[in-house]
Amino acid sequence: MNELFAVDGSPLAPESLRMLEYLQKRAAEMNTAAIRARIAAAAHDLEEVVATVSVADARLRPFVGKWTIAEVVDHMAQTNIRGAEELRHLAAGRRPPLPPVYEALRSGAGQWAPWDLLVEELRAANRAMLEAIEGARDEPSPALVPTVRTVVVALRKVQDGKEEPQIFFAELNWKEYALLQRLHLLDHRRQIRQLQAALASA
Repeated sequence: MNELFAVDGSPLAPESLRMLEYLQKRAAEMNTAAIRARIAAAAHDLEEVVATVSVADARLRPFVGKWTIAEVVDHMAQTNIRGAEELRHLAAGRRPPLPPVYEALRSGAGQWAPWDLLVEELRAANRAMLEAIEGARDEPSPALVPTVRTVVVALRKVQDGKEEPQIFFAELNWKEYALLQRLHLLDHRRQIRQLQAALASA
């Protein structure tokens, strides 16, 4: 693997390198059906957590400067529908056009749209992602598979045991990219649970 750098010019942290190694290893091991099942399970788990959020809590902001649950759900819907579009290109053997899906993609809807609409948009985006890989093939030669330029965010340990995100670009094939979407679903499920816990203790 050639040396990669974060967007700030720093070398990739061990956590970032481990994420790339995980994606490459699991993508090589898993077939299309297995990857789709893992994404479906992660999407279901996220939707189950979102279903427990009340309208009253959705736009409360327990952490100053951080997203509300409604903004997280909007982010996931906006990101997943773009991710589905890129997966459709990759599954058809095409490199998706730029720009990439940036890490903090949101619309303004998280601040005003009805909560039930935001939830339905998330579910629809998740369905679109699963449908996008239904026709994907288990390619015997990874060298022939198109890649997508992807923004990756990995949490790394810094001083005092705290964590901060490291952002970098990576070229991923469709399996690696799909598995990254699964990690994204799991990360934001965890974020919503943390927001719920903070609201409950306030």
